[in-house]
Amino acid sequence: MKPTFLLLLLTSSLCFGQSRKGPLSDIRNKYQLIRELVDSNALRQHHTNYSCEETAEEGTLTFYYNGTELKHIVHIYKEGHVQFRDEFYVWDNQLFFQYAIHNIWYKDYEKTKSGKRKLVNVTLTLEERFYFKDREVIKCQFKDFENRSNSLQRKTQHVRNKNIGCEQAQEALEKFDILAGYQEQRVADACDLPRSIKDSEIHNLIYSSAGIN
Repeated sequence: MKPTFLLLLLTSSLCFGQSRKGPLSDIRNKYQLIRELVDSNALRQHHTNYSCEETAEEGTLTFYYNGTELKHIVHIYKEGHVQFRDEFYVWDNQLFFQYAIHNIWYKDYEKTKSGKRKLVNVTLTLEERFYFKDREVIKCQFKDFENRSNSLQRKTQHVRNKNIGCEQAQEALEKFDILAGYQEQRVADACDLPRSIKDSEIHNLIYSSAGIN
């Protein structure tokens, strides 16, 4: 079955009864539809690899299309001990959901039962979610959790989202607009590409996790 026909078929099912559902339900359905197409490799992809000499950062920008219609953008980049993944979900050329996950690796010391200090590897995970309707934000969520090499590993599905203020929602829209502009051109200055979760937030959470005030 061709991707375009598949999307039209799924869209017609999605639109049926949509008037009885709220905006968040509509967003969830569109997200699931796009995820099905991405996971089944039904969408055309365009990749751009880049590097930023100033920060020794490397990244990949990937666009997903149904025919000529943009459906999804994934921006993955790594700088030092931090790996970022920003995802943008698109419908009728408008952003309706943005998801960001950042993993930060560092080392910490813990006291053993004998009182000795032991070095452990720590992975701190931060996630952001922004929900939009007609470029107006309707919900914003955040979660953070850590995994230590000497303890049971936690998974994101077992950590609850926290509803937060939407002060950064406009920034998410601006990032989408900027990244969408690179669909048909080479990334000339990778150091100017927009980022998601701010460095100050990352540092504060690392210090908090390590017990540093």
